[in-house]
Amino acid sequence: YSLVLPLCPVMAGGLFSIDKNYFFELGTYDPGLDVWGGENMELSFKVWMCGGEIEIIPCSRVGHIFRNDNPYSFPKDRMKTVERNLVRVAEVWLDEYKELFYGHGDHLIEQGLDVGNLTQQMELRKRLKCKSFKWYLENVFPDLKAPIARASGVVSSWGNLHLTL
Repeated sequence: YSLVLPLCPVMAGGLFSIDKNYFFELGTYDPGLDVWGGENMELSFKVWMCGGEIEIIPCSRVGHIFRNDNPYSFPKDRMKTVERNLVRVAEVWLDEYKELFYGHGDHLIEQGLDVGNLTQQMELRKRLKCKSFKWYLENVFPDLKAPIARASGVVSSWGNLHLTL
């Protein structure tokens, strides 16, 4: 974060202010996202890649009230719902970098997961003339290293073939 250039590559979900007309111009949140999870990334990518900016305003104050009980019910379980939402975001916004998403983390996210129809979101991206995720990485978040090459398999020692990682 910089006071000189207070730009934010990805915002926190639910803690932002946006012009109502601009929000609707962007197509609001993806209506195919269930409950919550991933909407902050979806809207962040949409804003940046479709011509906008996300700024941190240092003098602003934001409050967030947490409830004792969760008022939301998830169609499956919470983790599966969030995972499904993240796959939707990856399929629409990450372009060729979605392969890194699928292989990232402690588990492999199931490719081919039913995320519903993405046609409306893909058409919205085209209609808004949004830039590529490669552009986003180069211009908005150059500090994030996201090499497209990915390796998998067993790492072994040539000197001692029974040693593996």
